[in-house]
Amino acid sequence: MHYLPFIRVVMNTADEDAQMERDEWASREVMPITNWGRRPDGSEIVQYDAPMFFSFTEHSLLHQYPHMRAECHWHVDLELTYIIHGHMWYFVNGETVRLDEGQAIFVNSRQLHYGFTKDGSDCEFSCTLLNPAKMCASFEVYDRFIAPLMAENTMPYAVITDDTAPGRRLLATIRQLHAAKFGPLERSERSAEPLPADDMTLTDNTEALTVLSCFYAVVRDILAIAGSHCATSTAPHPRIVTLRKMIDYVQRYYVRPITLKQIASAGSVGRTTCASIFRESLNQSPIEFVNDVRVRAAANLLVTSSLPIATVAKQTGFSSASFFSRTFHRFMGVTPITYRTTHTKRKSEE
Repeated sequence: MHYLPFIRVVMNTADEDAQMERDEWASREVMPITNWGRRPDGSEIVQYDAPMFFSFTEHSLLHQYPHMRAECHWHVDLELTYIIHGHMWYFVNGETVRLDEGQAIFVNSRQLHYGFTKDGSDCEFSCTLLNPAKMCASFEVYDRFIAPLMAENTMPYAVITDDTAPGRRLLATIRQLHAAKFGPLERSERSAEPLPADDMTLTDNTEALTVLSCFYAVVRDILAIAGSHCATSTAPHPRIVTLRKMIDYVQRYYVRPITLKQIASAGSVGRTTCASIFRESLNQSPIEFVNDVRVRAAANLLVTSSLPIATVAKQTGFSSASFFSRTFHRFMGVTPITYRTTHTKRKSEE
């Protein structure tokens, strides 16, 4: 997910500083987009590092993503994202929070979310997904501790800092999860460049047990944080429920022609309301979001297959190869051919 060049605009001093930081980060090779697909209900399909316990950890840079933002999505897994260097913003169910270096965020199961930049600065982060239904819990443990945590609207998310004992323990656990796959994480200096997605495995088989023990530590400390904050159930805003329905529709049918009317119908709203919800929550029009989803899927095909450009365009919903190339360049900063060549060369050198 290495996209060059970045879009150039007239910048003030702050913009120039952010651009210098982007250029510094952009000199590092990074891995391509992970695109796992969707289940019929719209949730993300995760390719786990340890299928026995259903966990996945990635080490990423924000500029790996189109427009330096992840795709808005949801999954059944619990998510823990830790900021290694820099900062980013996180959208969760209509709320936006800033995460700074050394902080983390817990995102509960089935919450609509994505990370992004507001100021153009890059961010290095570690993200772990844990499937709570597959962690070998007895019925009694699951029923008493895990199910209540995952219950609808219990606690959509929590920002994790080091100003409380549970927070400090959670941050240590997140670093341990990262180390199980990538080795110790030192905050005092930038870590090595992120590994390609297809090279990601736990360091050895016994680290699956580390993941399992970390899962229970996460549940313990998240429940402690929820209790200390006196968390109460709050239903998602109706517009967020509508947005999730429309996003699910796009992610399920993006390979077909999709109209604004169809997207709006998926959310049982009119076209004007549909456009307003997308702009308000994602800062994109509905059709821009469709093209965003298609470009991400196409980027994955470009680096995981040798399909002709025209075939990639067709299989990801674009009406023509020329429109695909223009749209891909607008989102990624490079042509599809250049993107494929760059990543094919990088893989051959590893």
